[in-house]
Amino acid sequence: MDTNQYMGMFLDESHEHLQSLNDGLLNIEENGEDKDVVNEIFRNAHTLKGMSATMGYNKIAELTHEMEDVLDLIRNDKLNINEDILDTLFKCLDSLEQMINSVGDGESEDVVDVSDLVAKLSSISKGTPAPAAAAPAAAAAAAPAGPSFALSDVDIDVLKKAKESGLQGIHVKVTLAETCLLKSARSYMVMNALDELGDVIKSVPSAEDLEQEKFDRSFEILLVTGAEVKQVEDALNSISEIDSIEVSVVDPDAAPAPAQPAAAAPAPAAPAPAAKAASKPAAKAEKKPAANKAKKNHHQSQSVRVDIEKLDTLMNLMGELVINKVRLEQIGQTHRLAELTETLEQMDRVTTELQNIVMKVRMVPVSAVFNRFPRMVRDIAKELNKEINLTIEGEETELDRTVIDEIGDPIMHLLRNSCDHGVEMPDEREAKGKPRTGEVGLIARHEGNNVVIMVTDDGAGIDPNKIRSKAVEKGMITQEEADKLDDADAVRLIFLPGFSTAEKISDISGRGVGMDVVRSKIEALSGHVDVETHIDEGSIFKIKLPLTLAIIQAMLVQVQEEMYAIPLGSIDSTINIQPTDIKTVQNREVIVLRGEIIPIIRMEQTLQVPHVKDAEDIFVVVVHAGEAKAGIVVDKLIGQQEIVIKTLGSLFTGLKMFSGATVLGDGRVALILDVATMIQ
Repeated sequence: MDTNQYMGMFLDESHEHLQSLNDGLLNIEENGEDKDVVNEIFRNAHTLKGMSATMGYNKIAELTHEMEDVLDLIRNDKLNINEDILDTLFKCLDSLEQMINSVGDGESEDVVDVSDLVAKLSSISKGTPAPAAAAPAAAAAAAPAGPSFALSDVDIDVLKKAKESGLQGIHVKVTLAETCLLKSARSYMVMNALDELGDVIKSVPSAEDLEQEKFDRSFEILLVTGAEVKQVEDALNSISEIDSIEVSVVDPDAAPAPAQPAAAAPAPAAPAPAAKAASKPAAKAEKKPAANKAKKNHHQSQSVRVDIEKLDTLMNLMGELVINKVRLEQIGQTHRLAELTETLEQMDRVTTELQNIVMKVRMVPVSAVFNRFPRMVRDIAKELNKEINLTIEGEETELDRTVIDEIGDPIMHLLRNSCDHGVEMPDEREAKGKPRTGEVGLIARHEGNNVVIMVTDDGAGIDPNKIRSKAVEKGMITQEEADKLDDADAVRLIFLPGFSTAEKISDISGRGVGMDVVRSKIEALSGHVDVETHIDEGSIFKIKLPLTLAIIQAMLVQVQEEMYAIPLGSIDSTINIQPTDIKTVQNREVIVLRGEIIPIIRMEQTLQVPHVKDAEDIFVVVVHAGEAKAGIVVDKLIGQQEIVIKTLGSLFTGLKMFSGATVLGDGRVALILDVATMIQ
């Protein structure tokens, strides 16, 4: 059997257990010792130990084993939790995460030297005895039991030949814990552990039945090995969710002669029904809990892990379907085919429903990213000697999986920035009349077809004058340009590449190197980032992201002979103006719309297309990116259409004005305008 097939499960479950351990320790640090939380942490450490030992990762198993010893003392009131123990356990989690990540990358688990941590945990637990898991095995060794099944001629022959070669036959009976949910996985782990010690020549029930969970709680295995009984016991004791293990040596010479089993068959056959009959009342008594367990198992099997590449393929096929649907609509309109139009209306409903389901399948709660930040903020606060309370809201808000994978780093930069630059030192806060503990917030919510993520703090805020002078000092803007900037625009200068107000470089500082990275990452996801700040009141960094990046509603426009698509989410309105409505303010063309001055962008000039003729009517698409607005002048408005975004590929990376392209129903390609880049 190949352990690779279980590697994905091991990595996923390990990360879940580590996250659970992190949350539990943070809970204890914040709210004091809670028996339920300590028990939950102990169970996570115990399961992680069993899984890693079964997969052959002994260093991970050793560290979790020592953690388990300390946690066992705490939950049995033999040891009180203090800051030193908590810090040591947190360091263990960091080391475990590094080791598991290394294993996931196909490298060795020896990436971290954990000997110091193991020694520290050992000294904390003051030489506690080994876990009691070995007791059942020891008892089994004291009173060995032979196989409950009859050995066939072939079995006896194999055992005799093994004995001649200096090997021995060992019978193993394993009884799984009542709480074991994945019985087939545990039986596989047992088989895998025994395979490394020798050759499994028989199992009752068969390997196929074990795989399909066609057994109650116990199963028996006949093994030919050069290992001793103790080695077999030790190999199996490291596997979690096992109730008991019985191991005994089988002597082929003491087995009945081949002729005897047939004659003696009725004798063992008689007690078998009796044994069955005896077990029936017990089975009846257990029926209710078993039914509940079955129900729980059934519920768990409703979720399926799917590779993201398969979902991407599904999304691409969905996109092709939408393109062909639009093409069929055009054919129906051109040839006025009533029957085709009717069918297309039904097809439209089906494709829309299908598209929604594909989108929902790809959606993941932002908690997948958010749940790693409480620990990070806790560590930063300790390092800076600050008191910081992190509040998380809206972690159930869902985002596309591809976006989730990318937003972790930008949010981390913003949080580090708020903790380092935003929140003041406790004494400084007290002097300003603020609480000593700084409040940092991480909030997610839906706004129309977008998800908004905000990082807030009640810290010192950002001084626009300091930003202006720093930008001038670094030669990013002139003094004249700086004087013209209002406070909000001056603060936005922090997003310029290489901008930093930090007097000294620190590991924590996120501003400077981080802010332009935040902006470029968010804009690469077709999102937008902005900042709002007030001196001594704090700052709000607001990230706006589209719900999905694959199929969107767009307005098709024409500039001379070419078609372009503008995402509907960026459009405020479309208007028809006269040439006299365009005014010039500070050498820039603008229009006045409902009392608001809006700069205009002539697509001909932006795209460097030769001007052909002046039109009497001018079509303007008013768009926005964050708070900024602009009017895009086009020759013709074609109409609204569902489009599939295709990436432009590596050859066109310099074209920042376009976020992608789409294939229209007639096969033509239309470029999709990146509104945020055009407005800047």
